[in-house]
Amino acid sequence: MSDPNDWEWVRVLAQGRVYDDERPGANRLAWAAVALAASHGGERSGVRRERAVANRFALRARLVRSLGPWAADPDALAADVLAETDLPARHQKVVARALEPVIPHVRDDGLRSRAADWLAARA
Repeated sequence: MSDPNDWEWVRVLAQGRVYDDERPGANRLAWAAVALAASHGGERSGVRRERAVANRFALRARLVRSLGPWAADPDALAADVLAETDLPARHQKVVARALEPVIPHVRDDGLRSRAADWLAARA
């Protein structure tokens, strides 16, 4: 596939299955891997980087919220969000809404504090 719309179609389809709370956790986690791979493929094919990154952060946060910290490392997610400096404000707001319920799951105290400060600055 080289068309960004094809990648987006796959991402949206897979993400819908991740968000289906009726599916078993392992199945939702497998669909998350498909959605994340499709997001990367879409980015390589022309989907704007900022949008793709924000979508991936939101999906990873959803995994933590709905399946628990075993499904997606909350510390790695927080560190990745803090390391991302090129997101426009509108994408930061999307990421902030997704990240807020994940902050309590971050195990590293310093990282949790920095992530909370990042979140407060975008509230």
